[in-house]
Amino acid sequence: MSLGRRLVAWFCLVLPLSVFAAGAQKLGSTDAVLDALRQNRGDVVLAFIDSPADQSSSLRNIQGLLSVYTVTLNGEDLGRIRRNSVLHVKPRLGVNRLVIEDAFDANKKIELTFPAMRSAGVSTSIVEIRTSRQFTWIEALKLSGREVQAIEDALVSDQTGGISRVLRLIRLRGKETIKPAVKRVNWSRGVVSSSVHGESHSDSGSNSEETPSVENSSPATLGEPEAAVESNSMAADVSESASDASDGDVSEQSATESSPSISADRRSYY
Repeated sequence: MSLGRRLVAWFCLVLPLSVFAAGAQKLGSTDAVLDALRQNRGDVVLAFIDSPADQSSSLRNIQGLLSVYTVTLNGEDLGRIRRNSVLHVKPRLGVNRLVIEDAFDANKKIELTFPAMRSAGVSTSIVEIRTSRQFTWIEALKLSGREVQAIEDALVSDQTGGISRVLRLIRLRGKETIKPAVKRVNWSRGVVSSSVHGESHSDSGSNSEETPSVENSSPATLGEPEAAVESNSMAADVSESASDASDGDVSEQSATESSPSISADRRSYY
């Protein structure tokens, strides 16, 4: 055999080994998922998530917890998988075939396909596998590069929440709802303010500001009647003195008027 034919035979033998998937790794934390997304080898993250129809039904949700699937990627057995599982796999270049089978019923089986760019320098992609008790509803949905980047940015900013948060981010395509800040109320201060003013208020700070104004104004209002009494007593004293003076003048005037008449009578007598 010539050297050229040997090289062709060797290439044909090595190519399938390098193209097919080489096992899978189960990811169980946000750190592990973030580490897989940061790699640039064209890998794929498979997220097995129940379909919205199964999530909305409590009975189907319980049935999904009991479901066990046997998963095969490109002819290689990946083992038994339950829902809400995340796998880091190495696909082959081109179309990848994923076979999902019920672990307890061989008649329930479905084959899904998804594309992959298995090459150095290609970022890791995410494929959502929507599982269901109805095998006809199972589907593979590949996320766009922008959605994968949004999920990676969310995990970089906050690595809490565990694998449940990762699944929620994948389901919402990286759009994470932010909880509004809750205003805390000091109930002890609210009770005090309500007992002072006779009514309940949500903000105790406003009551504390109003209280001094009432207390400061109370002495002024209490002092006004005393001032009025003093002014009235002074007016009474003035009126009494005026009346005494007028009475004295009248008596003196009457005395002066009566004195000439008495002297005149005396002269006429003599």
